[in-house]
Amino acid sequence: MSKPNALRSAGTEHLSVIHKASLTTNTVHNYLDDAVLLTDLDFNITGWNSASEELHGQPGAMGKNLFHLVDIDFVNGSMDELKRHLSQKGFWSGEVMFKRFDGQQIYFRTTATYIIDENDKPVAIMIVSHSINDVMNKELQLDAAKKKYEILMNTLPQGVMMITADGKIEACNKRGAQIFGLTENEMIGKVLVSPSWKAVKADGSVFPLTEFPAMVSLQTGFPQRNVIMGIQNPDDTLVWVSINSEALIQPGEFEPYAVVVSYSDITDSKKTEEELKKSNERFYHVSKVSTDAIWDIDLTTKLIYRSGAFRRLSGYVQEQIDSNLDWWFQKVHPDDQERVKHKLNSYVEKGLERWDDEYRFECADGSYKFFYDSGVILYKGGKAVRIIGAIKDLTEQKKLEKQLIEEQIQRHKDITQATIDAQEKEKANISRELHDNVNQILMSAKLFMDTAKRIPEQTNELLDKAIEYQLLALQEIRKLSKSLSTSNIKTVGLEESVGDIVRNMKMLQQLDVEFIFNEKVEEKLLDDQKLMLFRIIQEQTNNIIKYAEAKSVQIMINKANNVLHLVISDDGVGFDTSDKSTKGIGFLNIISRADVYNGKVNIVSSPGNGCTLEICFPID
Repeated sequence: MSKPNALRSAGTEHLSVIHKASLTTNTVHNYLDDAVLLTDLDFNITGWNSASEELHGQPGAMGKNLFHLVDIDFVNGSMDELKRHLSQKGFWSGEVMFKRFDGQQIYFRTTATYIIDENDKPVAIMIVSHSINDVMNKELQLDAAKKKYEILMNTLPQGVMMITADGKIEACNKRGAQIFGLTENEMIGKVLVSPSWKAVKADGSVFPLTEFPAMVSLQTGFPQRNVIMGIQNPDDTLVWVSINSEALIQPGEFEPYAVVVSYSDITDSKKTEEELKKSNERFYHVSKVSTDAIWDIDLTTKLIYRSGAFRRLSGYVQEQIDSNLDWWFQKVHPDDQERVKHKLNSYVEKGLERWDDEYRFECADGSYKFFYDSGVILYKGGKAVRIIGAIKDLTEQKKLEKQLIEEQIQRHKDITQATIDAQEKEKANISRELHDNVNQILMSAKLFMDTAKRIPEQTNELLDKAIEYQLLALQEIRKLSKSLSTSNIKTVGLEESVGDIVRNMKMLQQLDVEFIFNEKVEEKLLDDQKLMLFRIIQEQTNNIIKYAEAKSVQIMINKANNVLHLVISDDGVGFDTSDKSTKGIGFLNIISRADVYNGKVNIVSSPGNGCTLEICFPID
């Protein structure tokens, strides 16, 4: 062949015979293992070799169009691409899938080439197909094996990663990435000794990068087991992991070519361990300085030791206190005695380790105090032998709880009344808006229509005016409906809904408004929570417009550590927060809305210093 992109009939005697002959099957190389087809320029079959005939197995193929005769799918291409390449370059090559008449699917690497005459004009097309079925089957098997591997790796509760000899992460399962607060793509290619890894040891000291278990295994070839590390994640949380690493070494070699690392998230157990340690430390120091009354009962002798704090709590002097269990039970309020006795005895019989109870205790002056009593039951050979505990005086706490309940009842009454007042206010606003605005617009439209009846020569002009006023009324009704509708939040989302408020404040009130929104918040909030936030922002921005005389406003919605924060601040005239008269229905309505989701409301303001409204509540 004298051209790389086409077959020339002049360059080979046999091919010139093909050109001069009518390109029949006798002219095709029957000794070739590959399937060879000859077609005219419209892909009508003019000849084929024995391999092709055996493959297709279709009688009467001569003269038929190839793509009408057989079912061919292009793996990574198309018929248009084939024709374009043939036209531009004289050849095309690609992978196709051929479905035989008996349903068998066969994959080919196929080449289509123009056969050109002495005048360099295409006269036919030679199509040569080489079966790659074995390769494709192996690739399918490989894909299936990869999928099984991925499923296995991604269902493991532990993180697993492979690190190459140069310290780069080559592979990481989904759990492994989640533990470190990253995605799998973010993990791949990350350098192990990068300063972005911030780690600490169990004692809180810095964990050097060179001492990472994976690096030690890469450098020494030795495995590392149960190494405890604290890793700082991108969100600044500290996750504790227990790490194992194993070097991979080729047979006959000594240097590792990679290391496999497995690790488990032990943050919860680490926190529990630390809390237990702190608790033990606290108990030790509390026993030295605590105002609680520490006591120790020997259940064999029934004798009780009580710390000096008990005398302060009860008012008894040492001589009045008997060191036995009966004296203690006699001082418990008669209405509580049987319950306390029964509970303590049942805990001992059941072999439980911790006991606690609340009861009223008679003091030296004859008054009763509320005590919270708790203890640890110690056993020996399955038998309770000792109880160590502490008594806390709850008397003042009970008084405060009672006061708090009374205050909460009153607060709920205030909130209920504020909600009713707010609803009535909203109804009045709607009524006023319909009467003063929409009604007036519609009356104007009616006047124009009535005038049009009396003055026929101005009918068109007056009707146009009437239509204009009707459309204006429709816009006002839509605006009013939009401000009241809850479906808008569900449809367009919180960010867009608040953005609408911001745009109106900028355009209609000429205020400088900055809106900061964390997009991650949107997916974390329930629809009712979004509506609550939207209504609060509506309420507070209305307050700002009516009373603040502000020039600039900032609205921020953000989340941190599963807590949502809403902050609305202005540079207006402010007010005295200690003056209850300044906290009208609007603020009570805001508090009632936040209270539904355990939200906390904080108002920071003073005369001349603007106002900042802060609301936070927990989210998942």
